Amino acid sequence: MLAQLKKFSPLQQLMRRAPPYYPSARAFLRRFDGADAIARANEIARLEAALIQAARGAPAYVSLASLDAAPLLTKTEVREAPARWRAKTLLPVSTGRTSGTSGASLEVARSISLVMFEQAIIDWLVARADINFAQAKVAVLRADTIKPPADRAPPYWKMSADRRIATLSAHHLDNETFPAYADMLDAFAPDVLYAYPSMATALATHAARANRKLRFKLVLTSSEELPAQARAKIANAFDARIIDYYGQAERVAFAWSEAPGEYYFHPGYGRVELQRTETGAPEIIGTCFHNRAQFLLRYRTGDQIVLGANDDLGAIARGEASFQGVSGRASDVVYGPAGEVFLGLNHIPRPFDQIEGLQIVQTGPGEVLINVRSEHDHSDTLRDQIMSAARQKIGPSVKLEVAYVDAFRKSTAGKTPFVIHDWKPST
Repeated sequence: MLAQLKKFSPLQQLMRRAPPYYPSARAFLRRFDGADAIARANEIARLEAALIQAARGAPAYVSLASLDAAPLLTKTEVREAPARWRAKTLLPVSTGRTSGTSGASLEVARSISLVMFEQAIIDWLVARADINFAQAKVAVLRADTIKPPADRAPPYWKMSADRRIATLSAHHLDNETFPAYADMLDAFAPDVLYAYPSMATALATHAARANRKLRFKLVLTSSEELPAQARAKIANAFDARIIDYYGQAERVAFAWSEAPGEYYFHPGYGRVELQRTETGAPEIIGTCFHNRAQFLLRYRTGDQIVLGANDDLGAIARGEASFQGVSGRASDVVYGPAGEVFLGLNHIPRPFDQIEGLQIVQTGPGEVLINVRSEHDHSDTLRDQIMSAARQKIGPSVKLEVAYVDAFRKSTAGKTPFVIHDWKPST
């Protein structure tokens, strides 16, 4: 979903909006917006039937009769035998990786139809703020690595060839460098700030401390939890409309929010089921309608929704009622001794298929412990490789330690957070 902003070639960006998939996706979203309940149900039935037919090309689903007949699917099953859920295709396939809550990497395949539907639904979302995302000037402040954190010399950003997209380094933003960021943003005058919530909040904090006003028409956030307090802070700092959206690397469900505590699933993206966990919080079970490269049917995301006044799980799953947000998506960041924010930490475990996962613990001001589970390899070589990968995301001001462990720490809800904060700076 982020590739359209990571690529610097206008041609590569155009490829994400090419016929026939992209125009068809936009036409579907417009049609779905204007449809009544019966017409929407017919659209969803058509999508589901086409998905089942295509899914039979994957070994796991060769005799699948209906979506309800598919068993619940876990990340562990996909990691152990990924080919069982993939189908052969003559068209190019995009791949991505996710770390998950345990830090264990999973490679996922995405068909062209999904890549372009992802672009279409993001464009649809931005259009709700009366902005054409394909033409808007965009400042990106996510986890992109512009240069090593230890390189403190400006600039701290890269500009696309058409000078429409400025990708800013999240790893270099602090009190010392903020004036350079602010000057650049004033000169660039972007329409949209596309950011992780933690980084939009950090930019708002620096702007308030420096009494420097930055303006955007829209702040588009995703990939982390956006607390109501942070949402208000961002809105006040930038005089901007805020839209937040929820998704996963597995691309099995999509939800968005234009107001605090009001998230809606998009039923045209995929089918959502909500199943109560032992704690009572409903877990998101997702099935994407648009991926023809990898079929993750009734996939357990591990993410749980926070219910509001409406607890009708069926209506929420169908996108007819709202929910407050997604739990377990706190900002996966660590902090330097001067309050620097380092993120993109889920990139650290991706090169290491030989480990069962890792967990990052902020133990003190500028101190981080990386716990690693590895069944067979406890070597100094692997430890050094993990340390080197971590240094690509965490600057030299932070003291790092890597330790092998038999088990990770769990939260009170029984989940295994990827990042744990035993210490966090005041804002």
